[in-house]
Amino acid sequence: MRNLRLELSKLNHLITFEAAARADNFSRAADHLGVTRVSVSRQITELEEFLGTKLFHRHHRTTSLTQAGRALKSSVGPALNDVAATLQQIKLGAGDTRLSVTATAAFATYWLMPRIVDFNNKYPEVELNLIISDKYLDLDAENVDVAIRYPDMPMTGDHITPLFQETVCPVYSPKYSPRTKLSSPEDLLNENLLSLSGRYRPGAKWPNWFRQVGLSAPRENMGVSVNTYSNMIQAAIEGQGVALGSFPLVDHCIRNGSLMKVPGAPGLTRDTFYLVDQAGGRKNARLFCEWLLAQSP
Repeated sequence: MRNLRLELSKLNHLITFEAAARADNFSRAADHLGVTRVSVSRQITELEEFLGTKLFHRHHRTTSLTQAGRALKSSVGPALNDVAATLQQIKLGAGDTRLSVTATAAFATYWLMPRIVDFNNKYPEVELNLIISDKYLDLDAENVDVAIRYPDMPMTGDHITPLFQETVCPVYSPKYSPRTKLSSPEDLLNENLLSLSGRYRPGAKWPNWFRQVGLSAPRENMGVSVNTYSNMIQAAIEGQGVALGSFPLVDHCIRNGSLMKVPGAPGLTRDTFYLVDQAGGRKNARLFCEWLLAQSP
């Protein structure tokens, strides 16, 4: 059996050699390794003495490989890269069970949270770190593994999967006291409407919905205006008015009876939610994405 301890006694020297062979310059190799040029030169010399042959031609400002140096580089470079890749894969697969997932407040509150207990029951070893933000975070800078995005334009890419398309439809609570029979879109012109203000896209607001069903929107001061979707839906659940609910985000509110659809009021199709897997094949991210897609309508 080969004694690798003896044959690879210069393993640190081989790492230095590989850096120097790529850089063609001992100073640049030293900068890459975070050591001094003297240290690089000394280790290369010791390796050459160990092998009994020169590995580099030393020039004024650069170096070049000898025939022996080229032979060693062709073997050492791929071998070290394979070892580093394997170590990284093992570290990701076995050492880190924490999974960072980002979503908007509305998606997290009304769609993800009611279902997340199912994921926790199936995969208790995965520690979910939910990052709730209505801003599009820089996924790399924030170390986010998985994102649920709702862009105004289609998204494409190998790591991007359409999740579902949104539909908006008028909803109200059994606690709400309507002024009309609430049997047609026209009735909504005389109801207390809960509206979104601020940066939300026109498709989420009443004026667009009324135009799409062939009606003129009521005057702006009718009803209550809020600047977050979550607050608007909560106000609807409390019986304060009629809101444009996002489906399937509020499906569970319909199922549990806290909200009802307005009969005869059509839903309007909007944009698509996308699932973005940034984790590069990590097992925990793959499990979460597969689970999320299975939950989708």
